Amino acid sequence: MQLGELLSAALNSAGYFTLVYPEYPSRIRGGDNNVQIVISNSAQLTPRQRVDALFALDKNLADAHRREVKPNGSTFNAVSLGLIDVPAVKSNPLVKNTALAGLIWRFLGLEKGILSRQIKKTFPKYTAVNLEAAEAGWKLASKTKGLDLAPTSSKIFGATGNEVFASSALKADCQYASIYPMTPITSLARYLAKSKIKVIAPEDEIFAALSTLGASYAGKRALTATSGGGFCLMTEAIGLAAMAEIPLVIILGQRSGPSSGMPTYSSQADLNFAIWGGHGDFEKIVLAPGDLEEIARLTPEAFNLAERYQIPVIILTDKYLSESRFSTNQAIDKIKIKIDRGKRYERNSKIYNRYKLTKDGISPRAYPGETTFLTNSYEHDEEGFSADDVQTRQAMMAKRARKLASLPGGYEIYGHKSAKEIVVGWGSTKSQLVELSHGFPQLKFIHIWRPWPFPEKMKSELKRARKVIVAENNFSGQMAKIIENETSVKVAKILKDDGRPFFFEELTKAIEAKL
Repeated sequence: MQLGELLSAALNSAGYFTLVYPEYPSRIRGGDNNVQIVISNSAQLTPRQRVDALFALDKNLADAHRREVKPNGSTFNAVSLGLIDVPAVKSNPLVKNTALAGLIWRFLGLEKGILSRQIKKTFPKYTAVNLEAAEAGWKLASKTKGLDLAPTSSKIFGATGNEVFASSALKADCQYASIYPMTPITSLARYLAKSKIKVIAPEDEIFAALSTLGASYAGKRALTATSGGGFCLMTEAIGLAAMAEIPLVIILGQRSGPSSGMPTYSSQADLNFAIWGGHGDFEKIVLAPGDLEEIARLTPEAFNLAERYQIPVIILTDKYLSESRFSTNQAIDKIKIKIDRGKRYERNSKIYNRYKLTKDGISPRAYPGETTFLTNSYEHDEEGFSADDVQTRQAMMAKRARKLASLPGGYEIYGHKSAKEIVVGWGSTKSQLVELSHGFPQLKFIHIWRPWPFPEKMKSELKRARKVIVAENNFSGQMAKIIENETSVKVAKILKDDGRPFFFEELTKAIEAKL
């Protein structure tokens, strides 16, 4: 992954957009660690089934991935090239990736100085040895392919999804994060810890969720993050947040399950779990950003929504979106955000009822120390006292259900906006669908960024369609079934649940087969 990030940053500096998609096994050390780098002068990129060049650090890896090379592609074995034997690598094997970067850079026919400058930025304490290694790799490149692409003049920003989640949480004035490390959100905790946000490494996910609730109850913006297995342990806290009407933000990084499954591979199989996790009927919002721009926009909005409606908000990501490195020419660091703390207690109020019945279902919220009030995980009356009579129960259930009665938006349309044949995706499939929309100008593509509550206005779009195709990375077609349940529209499904995202070629063929 270090090699991919180094090359990606250098390519961005050279004027090229990149997608860096890593794969690695669930091992402490060893195994098949590989990274695919897609290079383009267009921002929306998708992983490919076949590559133009394969660079392997040993023969076994070269043999394992040879079938992924295009018929006219190139394969380089670092051992047979002598890269492992150059003096810089022999004296310090840790720099063999940098040596390989030098070889790849010359193969691409790019200016050596750009890579050298990036090496200095990446390894400020170990610049000399890495520059020596890159120079040795450069000299080993016997043939140069060159990039048949004109670079852009745009300023290109590159980052992983988790990096943008962290920076966006900071912009949203998050002050506390409690995260038990699990792939694919472990690096998120590391990025958050480098900021001014107070980051706790709890003993388990129960502690993580409950301490986040405690910080939120005290008036601090807080989040927790986990994967599917940890989310299982958080469901009781989610129910507590709903009943006590305490804002709660959870980032759920999906990976292949059930149980331990394939913990370092991607999936979109936790959609139903995110929507229905927790016993009883209660409101929650599930967001599913699809790229860096949406992460930057929706992460602060998750805090606004949680505090505005005093409910749990789940942000769905996955291993592909969280750990891949994407690039964009959008100034996402300049995206304007507005902080909305929701209805607040007014200090001149003579009587304060924490769960006051209101027309929109939202009661003014006080923080401890501002006034006297009760917070209750049992069913309760307006003052917060436990209650189990029929009238109070009905009134409070109706109150909580009113909160999201008119939630707007939730989706975007790409491609032919009046087309009668629609392809639907959600979350991390956005980049695949947007890139594919250029090859299918006759189709309408819908990207859902808020799976729940299901976008109300989208129902009419789907009901008018002649054909609806849903593409998602799970085995059972969870979004497809939600669409059928919400609209009574029968949909065709394109499903993949092997731990890998959709590749451009396979998704193209799958859509063609469904038309």
